[in-house]
Amino acid sequence: MKSEGIRVVIADDQALITQSFKILLETVASDIVVVGLAKDGAEAVSLVEREKPDVVLMDVRMPVMDGVQAAALIHQRVPDTKVIMLTTFDDDSYVQQAIGSGALGYLLKDISTEELVNAIRTVGHGAIMVSSSVAHKMFKPSAPTADRDTPTAGVDSEALSILNALSKREIEILRLIAQGLENKEIAEKLHAAEQTIKNGVSAIYTKLGVVNRREARKFTLKSGLIGPEDILKEA
Repeated sequence: MKSEGIRVVIADDQALITQSFKILLETVASDIVVVGLAKDGAEAVSLVEREKPDVVLMDVRMPVMDGVQAAALIHQRVPDTKVIMLTTFDDDSYVQQAIGSGALGYLLKDISTEELVNAIRTVGHGAIMVSSSVAHKMFKPSAPTADRDTPTAGVDSEALSILNALSKREIEILRLIAQGLENKEIAEKLHAAEQTIKNGVSAIYTKLGVVNRREARKFTLKSGLIGPEDILKEA
């Protein structure tokens, strides 16, 4: 984190909200500095490219460009900037799209000031932070699809339900984690940036309810995604 503190951009189409959050954060947290306010997703992307903040607080529904689209562009263009979706909407599709876009946080606007400040600090250091109701939705089983390339028989049903919440790319990453590859090796194999893989691994851990590679491999075996013969090395 930069020496002047955690640098934050706030994006929301309601000026009263952005101004209120700016005053609130800078009043209660001496280590947080708001470096810009944006009224839509497109403006947020431009502001982030210019200011290179540590964290963006991003509303989901905004004109010109919504928060999910903006988060994806920020993740692509300024990967060191972490995005927290801060919204009144906890719809399943918004949650999945936001996490899939690279956002590391998804919070509802009814959280307390203390929770918001803690989330900014946590996500600013690269960890994932979601509201409890959102976390529940991340683990909600989704219907299997024909192109998911996931096991459908002879495996633990609970593990399979959780597995179906992963995107196709996350399943690719999980397979490689289970085979013993480190983030750098996975990045090279999938032709992606190492930070992108690191963010993906964090999202996978959250969805699976695990905290390290060993637990991820145990889950992968339990789900039937790979067999014991595919495990290359211990954590």
